[in-house]
Amino acid sequence: MNALVKKIHMYAGLLSFSILLVFGLIGSYAMFLPHPEQRPRPQPNEIFVAYSVPPNLTDQQVADHVRETLQLSMAPPVPPPAVRRNRDNNLAFQFFQPTGWTRVTVLEKENKLRVETFRNRIMQYLNVLHETTVRNRATDLRVKLWTYYNEFSIWTLLLMGSSGVWLWLSSRPGHRWAQVFFAAGTASFAALYFLSR
Repeated sequence: MNALVKKIHMYAGLLSFSILLVFGLIGSYAMFLPHPEQRPRPQPNEIFVAYSVPPNLTDQQVADHVRETLQLSMAPPVPPPAVRRNRDNNLAFQFFQPTGWTRVTVLEKENKLRVETFRNRIMQYLNVLHETTVRNRATDLRVKLWTYYNEFSIWTLLLMGSSGVWLWLSSRPGHRWAQVFFAAGTASFAALYFLSR
């Protein structure tokens, strides 16, 4: 039985090694980031795109049409509360993708779109990917595959943790340092849980 559990433990770890390494890197990176209000604001790349609003569309439908027009397939559709009109009564909304976000203003009278693109740096890109789960409304196959891989890695982490405890209990349950680390980890979790409730 132990031989099988060892194989499951090892192969689960190898299958999810890359994404778990990204989780660790992103967590370490986040510790050294300044507060959001202290971070430098990225400068957008601004362009204007010719665009005529199709007749008889709601604001939400215009946002969906713009998404198709700009070919932002990795961005999920804009949720209805995020489709708004600005002070000049121009329709404005944002699309979020792993590579960054795009702010669009529909200049209906001028028959064009103002498109401001903010690109994520590599660590921001990885952070967005590691936060993307199956609960996200991804429609693009590439993003869906990331969500499945993230979900898989979460389950393999649970599998590795439980199989690791099994291997310890079935081989060297009396090992003093293992008992100390197991007790310290469990006590830390319990203390933080009760302190933060």
